[in-house]
Amino acid sequence: MREDVYGSLEDEFHEKEMKQIFSSDDWFCYFLENENGQITGFAELSSRNIVDGCLSSPVAYLEGLYLKKEYRGMGQGREAMNAIKNWCKNKGFTELGMDTELANINAQKFFKAMGLQETYRIVQFRTRIDPGS
Repeated sequence: MREDVYGSLEDEFHEKEMKQIFSSDDWFCYFLENENGQITGFAELSSRNIVDGCLSSPVAYLEGLYLKKEYRGMGQGREAMNAIKNWCKNKGFTELGMDTELANINAQKFFKAMGLQETYRIVQFRTRIDPGS
């Protein structure tokens, strides 16, 4: 399921990141289930000190939300977002940030339909810093 959400990342990155998620108190990963207990998707959240477009700190950040194709369009995405917002409220967060890839138009439509406001459109970059040089 992570591959479908983060398709541009290599398997090695997924494995390393999942180890970090499971060992961190600032990351939260939940499977979404239907009324029969079948896993329908997942949600990954983190706590970030700074999020572009948000004024509070820390900020709850929806790192990933995935719903299997056969469960889409049935209201489960909306239910998941409402549960995520309630979870954030219960944890004391006052803002929830998230992003999606520029090409993921369906996710953008979904988040807008959920009442979220677009803050920025960016292309992010990163580089490794070699401590030996």
